[in-house]
Amino acid sequence: MTERLEKEVIRGLIDAATIANAWILTAGINNGVSKLVGEGILHYSLLRAHPNTVKCIGMTMWGTINENTRLELKTASSGNPRPLCERQIPENIQENKETIEKNHTHCILFDGGILNEYLSDSQRNQFVTEACRNKDDDHTCYGVTIIIEGGLGSLEVINNDVEQKRPVVLIQGSGRLADILATLVEQISNPDRSQVWEPSKEEIEKAFERFYSHALYSDISTQIKQIQNILKDENRHLLNVFSVDRDKNVAEAIFKAIFNAIKKKNKSQNNQKRKGETLEEEKQCRKDEDKLVGLALKWDYLNGVLPILHARQ
Repeated sequence: MTERLEKEVIRGLIDAATIANAWILTAGINNGVSKLVGEGILHYSLLRAHPNTVKCIGMTMWGTINENTRLELKTASSGNPRPLCERQIPENIQENKETIEKNHTHCILFDGGILNEYLSDSQRNQFVTEACRNKDDDHTCYGVTIIIEGGLGSLEVINNDVEQKRPVVLIQGSGRLADILATLVEQISNPDRSQVWEPSKEEIEKAFERFYSHALYSDISTQIKQIQNILKDENRHLLNVFSVDRDKNVAEAIFKAIFNAIKKKNKSQNNQKRKGETLEEEKQCRKDEDKLVGLALKWDYLNGVLPILHARQ
């Protein structure tokens, strides 16, 4: 990922979080994207005279962080018996150097009883699903996943998101999985393409060869099936590609992703003419649209909600 793209993505992500009072979820460890996000939050707080608090939550496994970090956390927590506050791994044993990224406001640690264990997407998926389910007159939560680079394990994240009808933004040019999916999305969105709108195994293999030259087909057969599921026509409106050379900024791309997902949902409801819909359900739909308009005004993206405003005239 180029330095220009890195700065644009992290700045846009933090701008979106501060404007919309959003929470950022990461793996919470001091490397990769989690580290970039943490450093971006630090720079934001240093450069602003009166910065807003950016709520950034790390979610990782207790066994992922190193022994020194575990000792520090156990010592800081009251009530732990003395034996638990002693080293359980000899100092001469090599272990991963992962530690918690210090600029995150919160960190949730899950303990599976195994060292060097990495978190599946189950916990994040449940967390976001529950947050989006809880809404009232003053609060609505929209979940959006930003894929920056991403390993093959991120396919589980995206599959969970499309299953829950949550939008995904793919950062083109960041490398690996993000570029594979961005390439395939743009290929199948080409209007000059034939009527076969879903990518073949051969097309997915070619994308892998381009961005994962060392991968063998026998190693990625499961991932190919996952990608085919993600790129089904019914999920296409949930997949958004951000290009630093084409798009205005990441914050706007995030809003577009939210709006596209809601527009598709409302269109589906309108096609059924909301059979059996009660007056209360109509009022709730209008409230949801009002919140989207308010979000667009905060984001300075009125063009995104013009269809809603025109429909009300």
